[in-house]
Amino acid sequence: MNHAEIVSCLSNLTDPSTAIFNITIYDVMNAIACRMEEDSLSLSVEDLELAREEVTAAICHHLDIREYIDMGLDAWEVSRKL
Repeated sequence: MNHAEIVSCLSNLTDPSTAIFNITIYDVMNAIACRMEEDSLSLSVEDLELAREEVTAAICHHLDIREYIDMGLDAWEVSRKL
């Protein structure tokens, strides 16, 4: 059985589209408000969209999810063997 077939079988056990962690625009706006305080009230829709794009780009550039998945699976394997 190849990798894709195994994943397909596992997908029958749980919803594979469920997010494990989610950063929303609310999180970005909260950080902006903390950083800029009342000055943030002068921001435009375009400012918020640019902030979202920059945060997305920074996350994509710096976050290698494979490392975190491997760390989580290492802990999972240990707990399964207990």
